[in-house]
Amino acid sequence: MTARKPTDGGRDELVRLVQALVAEGQRIGHAFAHRHGVHGTDVEALIRVLVAGDGGRPLTAGELASELGLTTGAVTTLLDRLERAGHVRRERDDKDRRRVNLHYGDAGLELAQQFFTPLGDLHRAATGDFSPEELATVRRYLGATIGAFRTYREQLDSGKA
Repeated sequence: MTARKPTDGGRDELVRLVQALVAEGQRIGHAFAHRHGVHGTDVEALIRVLVAGDGGRPLTAGELASELGLTTGAVTTLLDRLERAGHVRRERDDKDRRRVNLHYGDAGLELAQQFFTPLGDLHRAATGDFSPEELATVRRYLGATIGAFRTYREQLDSGKA
């Protein structure tokens, strides 16, 4: 008996692997939050503030509320808690004083390093034998996957999905 080749070029397997990656990431976030005595939503908020900052444009409180699916009141409570703990700081935008940008505080940076450094080290070791060409393909794939996820989230947010 011969093994049948997938008719979709292996795309269904990629979907399953991404689902497993997302699920594992959620488990890591919850375990990390539990270990450090913070809410899972706090960890998710901190990750989003970090990613936005790394992208060169700080996140606003309103954008964070939208990304987390929280009301503005709920995100204010979350930010108050994170600010008291030193994880984030809020700063008025120099160009638009109505805009409040979110930045990591010292405690937030320390927490982020505790979260991302071991994970980054493990990931670099896991991909250490990938060629530059393979890494370029993975980057292209992940970029396309993130785009698909973003499109689906926007469809869910708008009620079109």
